[in-house]
Amino acid sequence: MRTIPALLIAIASFGVAADAGEVTFTYRGPAAGRVYLAGDFNNWAGNTNGKPSDASALMRSDGAGVWTKTVEVNGLTARYKFVVENEGAAPKWIADPEVAQRDRDGNSVVFVAKSMRELVKDQRIEVRADGARGAVVLKNPDGTFADAIEVTSGAGEPIRAKGVSERAIAIEWDGDGSIRDFEARIRDGSRYLGGGERFNSINQRGHVLRMASSDHPEEKGLATYKPVPFIISSRGYGIWLDSTTPSTFDLNSSDREHVIVRDKAKRMRLVFIAGPTPRDVLSEFTRLTGRPNVPPAWAFAPWKSRDVHRNRDEVLADIALSRKHDLPASVVVLDSPWETSYNDFRLNEQQFVDPDAMFAEIRKQGFVPCFWLTPFINLTNVTDMKGIDKGPALNYEEAARNGYLVRSGPSAKEDSGKPMIVPWWKGTGALVDFTNPRAVEWWHAQMEPMRKWGVAALKCDDGESNFVTDAVFHDGSTASEMKGRYAQLYLKAANDFLERVRPGDHTLISRCGFTGTGKYPFGWAGDNHADFSYENGLPGVIIAAQNASLSGLPMWGSDIAGYMGDATPELFIRWTQFAAFSPLMMVHMQSNKGPWDYGDTALDVYREFAKLHTRLYPYLHNAAAEASQHGVPVIRPMAYAFASDPAAAREQFQYLFGPDLLVAPMYQSGTRRSVYLPEGRWIDYWSGRVYEPRQTIDADAPIERLPLYVREGAIIPMLPTSVDTLLRRSEGIDPTVECLDDRLLLEVWPGEKGELSCADGAKATLAWEGGKSVLRFSPAFERDIEVRLRFVGANAVVEHSGPNTTNLLRDGDASVLVFPKARGEIHISWN
Repeated sequence: MRTIPALLIAIASFGVAADAGEVTFTYRGPAAGRVYLAGDFNNWAGNTNGKPSDASALMRSDGAGVWTKTVEVNGLTARYKFVVENEGAAPKWIADPEVAQRDRDGNSVVFVAKSMRELVKDQRIEVRADGARGAVVLKNPDGTFADAIEVTSGAGEPIRAKGVSERAIAIEWDGDGSIRDFEARIRDGSRYLGGGERFNSINQRGHVLRMASSDHPEEKGLATYKPVPFIISSRGYGIWLDSTTPSTFDLNSSDREHVIVRDKAKRMRLVFIAGPTPRDVLSEFTRLTGRPNVPPAWAFAPWKSRDVHRNRDEVLADIALSRKHDLPASVVVLDSPWETSYNDFRLNEQQFVDPDAMFAEIRKQGFVPCFWLTPFINLTNVTDMKGIDKGPALNYEEAARNGYLVRSGPSAKEDSGKPMIVPWWKGTGALVDFTNPRAVEWWHAQMEPMRKWGVAALKCDDGESNFVTDAVFHDGSTASEMKGRYAQLYLKAANDFLERVRPGDHTLISRCGFTGTGKYPFGWAGDNHADFSYENGLPGVIIAAQNASLSGLPMWGSDIAGYMGDATPELFIRWTQFAAFSPLMMVHMQSNKGPWDYGDTALDVYREFAKLHTRLYPYLHNAAAEASQHGVPVIRPMAYAFASDPAAAREQFQYLFGPDLLVAPMYQSGTRRSVYLPEGRWIDYWSGRVYEPRQTIDADAPIERLPLYVREGAIIPMLPTSVDTLLRRSEGIDPTVECLDDRLLLEVWPGEKGELSCADGAKATLAWEGGKSVLRFSPAFERDIEVRLRFVGANAVVEHSGPNTTNLLRDGDASVLVFPKARGEIHISWN
């Protein structure tokens, strides 16, 4: 038994009690009427509204003001406070004044077991263990104690640990080379973010998340196309299970006090990442697992796709109607089917006659083509288009003969060792074995015909773990290990092909995903219903966007307006508005409709928001650069951006888009919704009304608007309104198509201070000086600059230092200055 008095024995500056079991706590307070001991070991004295109700928690006084209490502690740590009562006064909860360690709730913390060994010590995180039990100690930047997370092995194996980085440590258990069941229990009962692209909720507390992907067009529930075995705890740390097998994260579902991580593998490796903020944790996680390159500009313009382009005329119609209706776009997607077989990469010229002319027109109108594919080489094909062979694909026999396909395992009996034939929605086929380097090279050679047609992007469909059954792989990996790894290798191989044929000027979008696949970089939400249902409609997609961003998947989009079914004009409009504030904006649906098919109002709204999305390209580019350099997602959930605000953390249907735009999509039918405005003052984008922070407002949302707010003092970099494509002008693009150039527009919003630093070198600051607002900006290189001072009064006196400036203009709610060929720093001031 160890007595914990005013002075506590310290090891490495942290309080440590000598033995697990009985612990005696001491409080010195001569003036106290009664003192209770409240801790995690006695359910905090069973208190009601702060008043202890458990008589057994009462401490004993020696009559001279020394209060003691001996309790049984079953954990490695004890968290506690003293509850001091004086007659006529409310109870006071007091941390032990002689114990320096505090958790995030201000409770005193001591380590109970003296036998705990220090396994890893680093600046921000360390591990102490006592056999199969351990504690992950989180520290503040100055090295002082911040929190301690208890970890135990379910099977009693001793804990081994090693440092990964300044912020991360790995705890490992070994199965001695054999596959076995592992279980780790982490003592925590907080809120949890992440776990992959999930459609159910932002806070995953109370759920059991299975870390395996599936092709799941039905109601989503907890199913996902992109699982990521990584969660962020609101206690200020993250857990990443470094495994590709189908593990589970039980997040206080079966045990309210513990997170239980289970895996069946040759080892269990849990990486703990120190915060304290979700941003800190996610930044380190993405540094360890991979971040994307910044996609090319054209990838951020709207994409036009159909479930099926039945012929060349429909492809050209999408392009022509986009330009006719003044709808910006840069990418046209050739989804399935477009080949003569799945996947031989031979263009079906019965479907697309005179392809040279078709692709020439695509280029002429300022588009690049994206080609759909899957990782199957088919034995039989669904012949849903004239010109498709029944099968096998022309390249199937070669792939099978050379061992380029995933093979069947022992359960296939007489077919063991032969290509594993899997039924899928375009027939039957075998997966390419991406663990075989020669198979990857062969696959790249098969894809070469796309080079002729100017392939710039790939749409990587399928690849989920439900297609990986009892299989044998070239490198000896088990089918279980490949459940998550297959998506990683599939997307890497696709990305590597694009880098070979179009270095630095390509992108891909994928339906499947796993740890680290956000570096490839775009994902999309898969198959959703064209409705407002929570089960599989727009609300779940809005949540999935945020969960993906919390899981290291920072670039993301969805099908406007739901893949399955036929959307109403209202749903099309509301999905469009949400998609405009997603990194990827793409029209794609089974009904094969375009924005021009939903009536004049819907077309007008789509045009406005497609233009706004395109004009925001410089802002998006900056956010993408931050994702690439620091792991900060473009879509930033409230629980991520305002982690210290519990009211903000509860909001699931609003988020920050980049650093300064607060977006509140309409997720149900109607024209009003509530919006929570967090810290800082916020300005209504449409009206200019300024709102004070930390309040919930009833927002008006007529069909042509979604609630949108700008951070006070924001400087938003944008493009002119006339841009049709985010391709730069090159030979062959029609002169009437307005291309991306170096023009820059700065929208300056009211406020006393603001700052902008663009990825291309442009910089601006806003300050309040001598009773005036002062903007200073440097364009980085010679370019045309337009400055729009939003919601500045018509009588404002505006002065500037820039040469060759047009006269001050008024445009609706803004004062406008134009600086042609600006070079040096320019100052603008106004009262």
